[in-house]
Amino acid sequence: MPAFNTLLIDKDPQHPRIARLVLNRPEKLNAIGDTTPSEIRRAVEWAEADDEVHVIVVEGAGRAFCAGYDLGDYAEGHGREGQGDHPCRQEKAPWDPMLDYAAMKRNTEDFMALWR
Repeated sequence: MPAFNTLLIDKDPQHPRIARLVLNRPEKLNAIGDTTPSEIRRAVEWAEADDEVHVIVVEGAGRAFCAGYDLGDYAEGHGREGQGDHPCRQEKAPWDPMLDYAAMKRNTEDFMALWR
């Protein structure tokens, strides 16, 4: 079973044709962290490699499915290169829209693994 920081995936013990992908950051209402998109892609790849799995059910741990992106992490300087290590400091480099676009495109491609 693959190990992730922000989610869990496993076959449903009662229905082995179903894999349950659980966003697992209940303390953050399952907000999407820096590694979540790539972990989703890797979890889908794990399920696709198992011939017995036909369906992936996506759930959220705790009281929320997903609160969107974890903007707190970004504001604190986690998950973005060039950001200072303290929320009150200036960025080390100016914002580059092309780097931002590339990061968001990569996230979108990771999320689309579920669609495909």
